[in-house]
Amino acid sequence: MSAMRLNPLSEAELEKLHEAAVSVLANPGARIMSAEARELLLQHGATLEGEDLVRIPPELVAIALASAPKRFTIFDRNGEPAMDLGAGNVYVGTGVTNLNYLNPRTFQVEDFTLPAVAETALLTDALPNLDFLATPGVVRGSDDLPLSIVNQCEFREMVTNTTKPLMVLIAGGPELSDVYEMAELVAGGADAFREKPFVIPYLNSVSPMLFNPETLDKLFISADRGVPVVCQAAPQVGATGPVTIAGTVVISAAETLVGLVLSQLRNPGTPFISGTVPFLMDMRYGSVTAGGPDGVRFMVTMGQLCRWWGLPTVGMTFGGDSKDADEQAAVEVGFYGFGAVLAGVDLVFDAGCIEGGLLFSPELLVISDEVADMTRRAVEPLEISDETIALDLIEAVGVGNVYLGEDHTLAHFRELWTPKMLDWRGRREWEVDGAKTLRTRCRERVFEIWETHKVDPLPDGVLEGLDRIIEARRAGAAVAPD
Repeated sequence: MSAMRLNPLSEAELEKLHEAAVSVLANPGARIMSAEARELLLQHGATLEGEDLVRIPPELVAIALASAPKRFTIFDRNGEPAMDLGAGNVYVGTGVTNLNYLNPRTFQVEDFTLPAVAETALLTDALPNLDFLATPGVVRGSDDLPLSIVNQCEFREMVTNTTKPLMVLIAGGPELSDVYEMAELVAGGADAFREKPFVIPYLNSVSPMLFNPETLDKLFISADRGVPVVCQAAPQVGATGPVTIAGTVVISAAETLVGLVLSQLRNPGTPFISGTVPFLMDMRYGSVTAGGPDGVRFMVTMGQLCRWWGLPTVGMTFGGDSKDADEQAAVEVGFYGFGAVLAGVDLVFDAGCIEGGLLFSPELLVISDEVADMTRRAVEPLEISDETIALDLIEAVGVGNVYLGEDHTLAHFRELWTPKMLDWRGRREWEVDGAKTLRTRCRERVFEIWETHKVDPLPDGVLEGLDRIIEARRAGAAVAPD
């Protein structure tokens, strides 16, 4: 049985959005700021206007959609299947790329650091309803940590503190090549990693319709390896996209189709994950927001279009725009999270993020874990069978009696969802236990995980190999691991 999904658009409306996106590729086209990528497109029938504006014909889109796999598996660090993308599942992930960290020890906003990356990875590993870890924060460079190795060091902290799949935000091609070398070392070789990938690079275009050299370099590095790649769009309704949601959906669709075409021309059959991050411009303040119900409408529409294409999707949100892990944050996690699940997005990141993705809260991550469980449970279809309808039992119990003592109740009551962090007890029990708020309970859970949770160690010699790759880049020369 497939989960319930929102499908508000008709076939004709989906076709209209698709045709509009394809039309944008042909006119005005996209700025392709890489000579290698432009040449690849021109060799296959695209045309060049000026220095780097490329117009892409509709037939390349059709070929790319036919070439890209509709379904594929992402594995965990140990080589076990973890996420079946394209199968109708929704997987929830931590992060991505917050600038700051809301330290639960001090309640202060701090710079994101490598220890914060490690703490976040450990939490993600322990929380059962989080399926993957996206690079949770942007670690600032320093004299001791030059920018050329920041991404590699972030990856080291991530891969040593969780066995779950990783989505990595990477600055450029050299950094991504290093991360792939590190992942291959963890997996047991390049072939082993290609067969059972557990790392997905997270790439995005610059809206509207611009692909910079770094993004294209990373796209080609991934396609050459034949491993899955995310290439999504993040236009802002009313700013870098039209003020109508449908218009900005067209920009999102067109940008993801450019990435798809390039990946399939470079290496047909490259697993490709499409999608968008829905942002809106709040015209009152000039700020960017996840957009409340309109953000959900954006996500639902893009999710349905991607399913219509047959492409696995990425998106957000299990976060929001609050400035603290407060009541607003909890409301936004619940609302946006349910919207993302109803949209049927395969990979939903942003768990634990607030302030529009600028601030990460470990306490909110625990709340997001609970909400992920609730929302996915809510869209599970009911089992309709003789056993669940229980007609014989209804007749036997009769009118005005109760079902508490029945064998059927004993057999099935554990199938009902029960919370781990929400408190359903009576007031007396709650007060005796300290009258703790949800945030307090979640903070206690954070510290419990940090104190007790253990992650399977990497195989002997692997950590030293990761460090050699990092130090080689620090020294200015990449070398292959032993």
